Amino acid sequence: MKIAEQVRLSTLTTFRAGGPAAYAATCESVEDIAEAVAFAERKELPYMPLGEGSNVLAADEGYAGVLLLIRIPGLSFEESGGSTLLHAGAGVSWEALVDAAVLRRLWGIENLAGIPGTAGAAPVQNIGAYGVELQDTLRSVHVYDTKRQVEECMPASECGFGYRESRFKHEPNLIITGITLSLSSTGNPNCSYPDLRTMADSLTTPCEVAAAVRTIRSRKFPDLSKVGTAGSFFKNPIISEEEYAALVARFGGIPRFPASAGVKVPLAFFLDTVLGLRGYERGAAALFAGQPLVLTLAEGGTAKEVNALAEFVETEVARKTGIHIMREVRSL
Repeated sequence: MKIAEQVRLSTLTTFRAGGPAAYAATCESVEDIAEAVAFAERKELPYMPLGEGSNVLAADEGYAGVLLLIRIPGLSFEESGGSTLLHAGAGVSWEALVDAAVLRRLWGIENLAGIPGTAGAAPVQNIGAYGVELQDTLRSVHVYDTKRQVEECMPASECGFGYRESRFKHEPNLIITGITLSLSSTGNPNCSYPDLRTMADSLTTPCEVAAAVRTIRSRKFPDLSKVGTAGSFFKNPIISEEEYAALVARFGGIPRFPASAGVKVPLAFFLDTVLGLRGYERGAAALFAGQPLVLTLAEGGTAKEVNALAEFVETEVARKTGIHIMREVRSL
């Protein structure tokens, strides 16, 4: 395990904002994680795991604790009962994982192509896109429990998954060390979302679906090499049928998507059509012109500016629609 001091969070997160972390420990194994946690406890400091920092807004003041940079490698496949199990270490790039699966013509995660981050971070957020969520294919998660100081295999049914939700957001003692997905060599393209529906006839393999998804995402999300962002900053609201009907009466046809309880509506519709905030800028922070659900930060910008813009958006959405939106991006 390697430990560095005073590491700028702006170099560890895709928003490219944030002050220094007191310590950053590179963890390439479960033993490294245990050692880093023990180091933090000796110094009486908090600790927190971090993958590629693609869903995090780091504070300008920094982090007065120990960041555990999870870099556990490993990617393998196993045939099991008619399915193919994909085993990945928590530090494996999610994009590399998707590529490995679709190149083997395995179905299940092709709609999740183009999402930045690591395999270990994916269950925390229960990542999802274009009608698919991680929980649809996740078989199990390997975690290191820092309280009991043991590693264990947790079935997907015990992960507390919901819309961009999991128990890992609320139990920081559970640090993900690896995941196992159950994929299939037979399947059909999931083109339920409008962006993919128009291409359905030309999508016949997992590779083709993944390529189409990446093309769509390239139009809706900024280039991470040019601007700071964590992708979609807010969750799409889930409202009741009654609330939906009342909003339609006020604003006309509003797209809707199925949800476990109620109706999921695209926040981008309200930000763009109702509030006219597409491309809106406040300081160095802005709502991306290609997709207003995405907040961006120009070079040299601060987390304070992102938070100011986010609070403005939250207030305006509530004032105009009565919907209280929730953030998808986590604060550090």
